[in-house]
Amino acid sequence: MNIRFLSLLSGILCVATILNAQAPSVQLKIKEKSGFLGMGGPRTLKIELSNQNRQQPLTSDSVNSGEYFYFLVTPLEDWKLDEDFAKEEISKININQDGNKISIAWKSDLIKGGNNVMVLGFSKTFKFNLPFSFQYPVDEVMNQAEYVVPQELWPGYTTITDLTKEAKTATSAKQFKSAIGFYEQILGNKNLQIFPQYEESKKKRTQCFDSFHNETSLSFQAAATNAQIDLNSRIALMDGFKPNFKMILDSLPRAEWNIGSLDSAITPILNQCRNSLAHLNSIRDSLQHILDDQNVRWIIEGSATGKNGYLYVYMIETLASAFSSLNFADTLAPELKVKISDEYQTRLAKYDIKSSYETFIRICNERYQTHLPIFPIDFLPNLKKDSISFFLPYYSMLKAVNDYYYGDFASAKKEIIRIFRTNYEPDINSRFDVMRVVIANREQRISPDVMKMFEEAEQLEKAKDLQNAQDKCRQITLIAPNFAYGFFMLGKFYSRTGDPIRANYSYQRAYQIDSLYLSAYRESYSIFLKQSNFKEIINMYSMALTKGNNYWEINYTLGVAFLGEADPAHAIQSFERALALNPKSYSTNIQIGLAHQNVKNYQKAREYFNNAIGLDPTRQEAVDYLTKLNELQRTGR
Repeated sequence: MNIRFLSLLSGILCVATILNAQAPSVQLKIKEKSGFLGMGGPRTLKIELSNQNRQQPLTSDSVNSGEYFYFLVTPLEDWKLDEDFAKEEISKININQDGNKISIAWKSDLIKGGNNVMVLGFSKTFKFNLPFSFQYPVDEVMNQAEYVVPQELWPGYTTITDLTKEAKTATSAKQFKSAIGFYEQILGNKNLQIFPQYEESKKKRTQCFDSFHNETSLSFQAAATNAQIDLNSRIALMDGFKPNFKMILDSLPRAEWNIGSLDSAITPILNQCRNSLAHLNSIRDSLQHILDDQNVRWIIEGSATGKNGYLYVYMIETLASAFSSLNFADTLAPELKVKISDEYQTRLAKYDIKSSYETFIRICNERYQTHLPIFPIDFLPNLKKDSISFFLPYYSMLKAVNDYYYGDFASAKKEIIRIFRTNYEPDINSRFDVMRVVIANREQRISPDVMKMFEEAEQLEKAKDLQNAQDKCRQITLIAPNFAYGFFMLGKFYSRTGDPIRANYSYQRAYQIDSLYLSAYRESYSIFLKQSNFKEIINMYSMALTKGNNYWEINYTLGVAFLGEADPAHAIQSFERALALNPKSYSTNIQIGLAHQNVKNYQKAREYFNNAIGLDPTRQEAVDYLTKLNELQRTGR
């Protein structure tokens, strides 16, 4: 800002004199003549910048920290300030700036010593950084003295100089981001606009952004091509550089400071930054592609009999659990949110294959979001070749998920039946039964209004309004009397609210409408089992078999019911059918061994207990049963 010094009028104006930068002062004539009959000389006051306590040396902080702007008034020549002058004349002094008059707002008592002095305070209603004049009326003429406050004493001088110093130090140390922060503190403080350094800060800030971009660009290119750094670390470095480029693009233009993206100094930096970011993303994607290939190639290529065979088996088991955990009813989900148990999480970490698992899941999500089949092309064909190595139908599980999300419902249903046929984990069967039901609901074109009623019932139940929740569930079965899922959900409501009779009726209606409703059979079985009503279990599962449910779970549970009914012969037949579907079931070998033991066929019992030990040597159950069998044979009981 240019400071203009005005020429003072001779005769009525006194020449303003800045005595020193620390305490600038002016001389203001208050009388042309003095003494008896005007025989004495003129009387003049020296007015100098001060603070309320007259502390020296002056600083911008001490001068500007008080309630007012303070000035020390001292008489020159050989006269003294007295009480009368302090009371009657001193108040005639005022400040004028651009025609605005500022009167004294505060004054100290007369401070005696020498010629005596006073401190005057003026309200901060004028601009301290611009020239102003002290005025005093003398013989109908307004004497005045122009006053200029040096920049070092303007409000905020300490702040702007400190920030500028910090910014220069940071720039010298190539800490450009910190330097930008200091310059932005200056630009963000409107009170500092009075200083010439303010506009200079804009230029310096832009230069720091340019240097920051160049430094970041060189660093990321060096890291990208450094073969001594592993791929994971290089990708992490790329991700670390990316926010720096985005910060430049987002923060360099600032409309509130009149720094526009089209400014001649700004546009080249932004263009260079966009190019650098595009280059970084390209390199990062290339590195990620290489890393992804390294991480998942062994999963896609398969082979449970190769050198990584046991790791491949663990991975497929985990993936089957993960993808079967999906919410199949949410067809509009933006991503596939999978879940696995703590046991699987621990195993992934133990064998250092967590990164491969997470990469595979991410790749599948990327394919899902671009409407491709979710699994890489060669994954399922290679998995199918290895199917014989697995205890459970993992190929069918994962293929069902792939087909379902690709919209091939007919194929998905076929795979679900294959899963039910041999799978011995009821929880997995439940998950795929949900998929089967969702497909059926779509094929039956169940009204969205009916599906919305389930949500309303759920909200009512959460609010403890059980009667209205029950009524809502019953309305669904009345509106859609052939909707098996409606009866199943009504049964689940009755089960939660402690009404097993109505619950069982609802489950039975569900599997009567949908004879393949495995979950409905299972829920009904649980109710009968608590009642030890094995006859009804036998009747229900025998009927289920005639309806085409020749599954491991049906045959196994039927065998358990025959044992409960003390009919080991029929139990053995049911367990044999279950083993024919999946001979690798540990629990089936245990149960058929117990059935043979009940009919004192100890040789057969021993055979099946040994089969169980061979299937899983780490489990104790079969060992304990075999020990008891040995004791029975020894004692002849």
